[in-house]
Amino acid sequence: MTARTDSLALPGPLPRSWTVVHFLPGDFTDASVKNLAPAAFPEGAFRVEDSSRPAVLTSPELASVFPFDNLLLSADAVFPGGGALEAEAQVKTKAGWSPWFSFGSFSPARTRGSAGAQENDFGRMDVDILRLKAKASALRYRVTLTGGSEPPVLRLAAASYTDSTAPYDPSAAAVPARFKPFKAQLPPCSQMALQVNYSGDICSPVSMSMAFAGLGLKADPLETAAAVLDPAANIYGNWFFNTAHAGARGVYAILTRLNSFDELRHFLEAGAAVVVSVTFGPDELKNSPLKKTKGHLMAVTGFTAKGDVIVNDPAAPDDKTVERIYKRSEFAAAWLKNKYGTSYVLARDLNRLLAVKSGMAEFYSMPPADGAERGKLIESQLLANERVELLEVAGTWARARAVEQTSLKSDGRTLAPYEGWLPLDALTFSLPLPPTAVVRSKTVKTDGADVSMGVKVRVLGTGAAGARVLLPGGETAVLQAKHLNPLPQPAKPETLRARILDTARLFLGDKYYWGGRSAWGIDCSGLVNLAYRAWGLDVPRNAGDQYAASRRVPNGELKPADLIFSADAAKPGLITHVMLYSGAGKLIEATGDSNSVREVSFKEKFGADFAKVKHGALVNGKKVFFGRIL
Repeated sequence: MTARTDSLALPGPLPRSWTVVHFLPGDFTDASVKNLAPAAFPEGAFRVEDSSRPAVLTSPELASVFPFDNLLLSADAVFPGGGALEAEAQVKTKAGWSPWFSFGSFSPARTRGSAGAQENDFGRMDVDILRLKAKASALRYRVTLTGGSEPPVLRLAAASYTDSTAPYDPSAAAVPARFKPFKAQLPPCSQMALQVNYSGDICSPVSMSMAFAGLGLKADPLETAAAVLDPAANIYGNWFFNTAHAGARGVYAILTRLNSFDELRHFLEAGAAVVVSVTFGPDELKNSPLKKTKGHLMAVTGFTAKGDVIVNDPAAPDDKTVERIYKRSEFAAAWLKNKYGTSYVLARDLNRLLAVKSGMAEFYSMPPADGAERGKLIESQLLANERVELLEVAGTWARARAVEQTSLKSDGRTLAPYEGWLPLDALTFSLPLPPTAVVRSKTVKTDGADVSMGVKVRVLGTGAAGARVLLPGGETAVLQAKHLNPLPQPAKPETLRARILDTARLFLGDKYYWGGRSAWGIDCSGLVNLAYRAWGLDVPRNAGDQYAASRRVPNGELKPADLIFSADAAKPGLITHVMLYSGAGKLIEATGDSNSVREVSFKEKFGADFAKVKHGALVNGKKVFFGRIL
């Protein structure tokens, strides 16, 4: 790798587990379907066409981020007239593709059961976990819907795989700097207070009931227990059945294995309820109502100011003592180390857990009817991996908040996420993992689509060939470290100023593109936004918003990479253009005047001597202002 004073920080070891979630229309583009028709999102992904025949969805080959030897599946379907849901998987090892392994058949009508003994040269089913004898590099899942007086609707499919040989990383339990406490409200419920002879066996459905109540659903714990019972194994804790039951109730339910408290917190902050599985020995989890357990589930509600874990533990003797606080390190060992972070994530929607999956998606004030309307309606561009929040769906279009692009609200003071429309199939589920690097080169070629400057990625590992980064949809690519800048950016402001200008100069000669904010098209504020973003500095999207976010500086104190703004004299309060000051009276701009990105003198641009122009001066019909971000 190329050594730099701000060289890419080496990440910790690869995660032990990874989860792929499919629920948006674009997630199923390459899937094989039989007797299924697309449903209108968000009703679901597919509706069974003929309930008298089985309906089958088979995923394409899904390459894994790392070799794995454990696999979990979950699937959500609603059954307005009854029916059943079966999930199966096959894996690819050096020996080829395995036979299909069944995770069982779930039905709200209670004619259900795990599939029983399944073992071959590839591995064996351990009720709800596929344990492999040799590591796999890819998988496929298959979901089958049968029966029902009305057509069942498939809403979600998810696969979570684990490398059980990977060492546990204790740093996953570390308390981040500037940690803030957080707590969600879940009504408490003690399994031990329920007057049934099997109360000690129903931690999973009781925890699910608390999660349901927190999501605003009816939550009778004994009804939930009856609904998730696996009669074949005689257990209430079949993970696939518990999440399938939640899906049948109309919530999104994902069986996953999380790798850190950071991931857990992001799910909670997104409005999800999270039920976790733990294992611990005598006195290994102090303050627990259980001395030890081989497997127990509870609902996490948040974190104290010290980072300790707040839970609703159904093993408490009564409802009043259900809420418990567990020491962070002890809970991490019981959950992350011993159980690989096994969790149910339940949510009424997944709208805050989305990102752009294509190389770039254009963002409009309204869906354009045709190409001719594009120029009138375009607001911005969203980059791959850029996080969005879904607000509504209209046919093939999604209205969303671009949470990484801010704009001034009507009060003229508050910056808030930009809102607009983009194609629904441009979005995908995104695990709530903070990025650790940003692309600094104008474009970078990968095995798939090219990646634009400004794309934020999570580095999964580094080697002689470069950094392995996560791309949208769970895919990965290896990028040379010279193309990436670490996040957060450690360089000093004076160093950053020169680098921001060098980055902006990569666009010199490009055509001006109204609404552009990517390597494939740029406008004035898009150029500023990307040049700063490539060095870990997020500035608002539009020129007026960048002016509002900047500090006023007099001309004589202007430094390279500071900003020059202009407005029409007739409307001095409406900033219409932004430029980067490049020093010695010059500026870099993307402008419609020349239909290009160019570096010119202030005099060539405005017809006046730069040294004599003060902040707010009127220069040949334009009001000129100076601002500083750094």
